[in-house]
Amino acid sequence: MIDEAQIRAALNTILDPCSVTAHTPAGIEEMGLIRRLELSERDGGTVVRLVIGVTEPGCVMGFPFANEAKQRLAALPGVASVEVVLDHAHDWMPADMSPAYRARLDADRALRQRATGIRLVHIRSAPCDETG
Repeated sequence: MIDEAQIRAALNTILDPCSVTAHTPAGIEEMGLIRRLELSERDGGTVVRLVIGVTEPGCVMGFPFANEAKQRLAALPGVASVEVVLDHAHDWMPADMSPAYRARLDADRALRQRATGIRLVHIRSAPCDETG
């Protein structure tokens, strides 16, 4: 019998290409892209149902993530079947990342900032006041 931790570990081997490009690789589990994961037992093994999201509406990685997840999970011993659904709603936030990955990303960004002298800031637009 396979458990949720094993399934999540397998999903985390699917790397988000943007995180790789940013030199701080993260799996789709660490990125918070696994929206829902359900396991149920039946004769012949575990049925895995999962919903995968993307980080933004224009992200083209949804289908590759889903396809790779289906292949990797189906290959695990004890898995009878895998059902994958894509959620293209744009509700992902950086806070969805695992705390361990956020800490790793922050440390990497700080290191690159010290090495390059280039600061990373988050600029949020504010509405203009009515007096213009």
